[in-house]
Amino acid sequence: MARRRRRRSGTLGYTPRAGSPFLSGPPARRRRRNRSLPSLSAVLTVIVVIAALGAGGYYLVSKQLETDHRPATVRAFVTAWEKGDQKAMWRLIDARSRKAHPELGFTKDYAQAYRAATVKTVAVGRLSPVKDGVATAPVTVTTRYFGTLRGTVRFPVHEEGQTALIAWTPDMRLPGLRGDEEVRRRSGDTPRRGDIYDTTGRLLADDPTGASIAGVAGDKPTGLERIYNDRLAGRPSSTLRFGDRTVAKVPRVPGRSVHTTIRLGLQKTALSALGGKLGGVAVVKPSDGSVLALAGLAVSAPQPPGSTFKIITLAAALQHGVAKPTSSYPRRTSATLSGVKLGNASGETCGGSLTASFADSCNSVFAPLGAKLGAKKLVATAEAFGFNDTPAVPAAKPSTIPKASQLKDAIAVGSSAIGQNKDLATPLGMAEVGATIGNRGVHVKPRIVKSAKVHRNRAVSSTVAGNVRDMMIAVISSGTGTAGAVPGVQVAGKTGTAELVANSKNPKDADAWFVAFAPARKPKVAVAVMLVGAGFGGTAAAPVAKKVLQAAL
Repeated sequence: MARRRRRRSGTLGYTPRAGSPFLSGPPARRRRRNRSLPSLSAVLTVIVVIAALGAGGYYLVSKQLETDHRPATVRAFVTAWEKGDQKAMWRLIDARSRKAHPELGFTKDYAQAYRAATVKTVAVGRLSPVKDGVATAPVTVTTRYFGTLRGTVRFPVHEEGQTALIAWTPDMRLPGLRGDEEVRRRSGDTPRRGDIYDTTGRLLADDPTGASIAGVAGDKPTGLERIYNDRLAGRPSSTLRFGDRTVAKVPRVPGRSVHTTIRLGLQKTALSALGGKLGGVAVVKPSDGSVLALAGLAVSAPQPPGSTFKIITLAAALQHGVAKPTSSYPRRTSATLSGVKLGNASGETCGGSLTASFADSCNSVFAPLGAKLGAKKLVATAEAFGFNDTPAVPAAKPSTIPKASQLKDAIAVGSSAIGQNKDLATPLGMAEVGATIGNRGVHVKPRIVKSAKVHRNRAVSSTVAGNVRDMMIAVISSGTGTAGAVPGVQVAGKTGTAELVANSKNPKDADAWFVAFAPARKPKVAVAVMLVGAGFGGTAAAPVAKKVLQAAL
């Protein structure tokens, strides 16, 4: 018992010496267990450290996730600048800038600078990152007088609440400006303005029929005076100054005259041939697209072209193998497409050979032919002949055909194929069509100024054009267009009667058309005549074309 007590006493109060065997006994194991349990203070210290690290990490992450609005604001500002939208630009500047430059003054500052520098376009290059509150970008400004202005523009920008705004200053209006420099232009004497002549050297404005084409000069020029204003007006010598600095100089440019393709004498004949009737006449030169005469509603009032459009349908059918020159068709009074009956003019019976069907302007043949050809090919061929393209002629409107996607069924395509449905054309547009056939299938875009570039495209092959030409000759020799024949000259032509009121028997409810070119084998001119509410093309429009052809040749 005593021994056991001594051991217990030794366990509680004895301090063993170094090297004592007691160090390897149970007390050592108890000390290891005590070391593995952290003290309360150590635990608290760890908690505090982790909390501190967490707060710091949250702060760093939250700072990284903050949105920098400045780049977006600068991008929006330069986009508005390129578009010329000063109101949008002003909305992006800060309160201090707005106070110094109210919206009206801000827009006037830009207008004045642009007017002086003759600014045409502004293009801003790649923006730099925002550094020290400023983004920069190369800016290119094209001008009418002074060429191209280039430079780097600074865009001061700063956060303001939940957005960012530009600190705007007047030097940001143009590259190269400094501080509050004014943009000024000093010009010399105004040069003499050029004149507009017809093809023979006569002043176009001296004749009433030419004056409407020439137009008028002034602050709001019209006609050719507007289209060629820069050439006619010339330019005085000019100096561009930013404050007291000379930025650019340009020499004086004299006004240059414009020589047109118009033959005033032929134009007067065309107007006389109309005889006061509501309509139009256009005459073109097939080889180069020169517009020789325009009278009445030659370019400004598109109407359904009626059967003159069959020139295009015939050419497309031959080009795509839907028909051959030797093809023949049943003789009948009508055709049915998409359950709709489509009749021939005056209910006549026609058909037989393709040539005879064309010469007799047979709807019951050409409407189904167009439907078989299909909308895409019909529309594409019409566009190759100049449809859906605006001529570079004063006040000219395009001849149009609906998009292929809008011709949804056979009756729609068939109606377009005979120049009805929503087809619209001007005499100039149909003169283009005739000229294309006469020019062996090569379409030339109309031009009214001699110096204008000649634009050509092949519409159909020369073989197809030759076949169509031969059938147009048959229209004049034995078909509906005999009234357009010119003694001693072979004429190729096509009549058209475009219904304005469906199934009406009143001639006033139809436009009369006639398209022709001559001489047929090597044409010098192509002419198109349209008379509003005049009835049949063969009896009303063909005689007008005959007079014009005789004068032109």
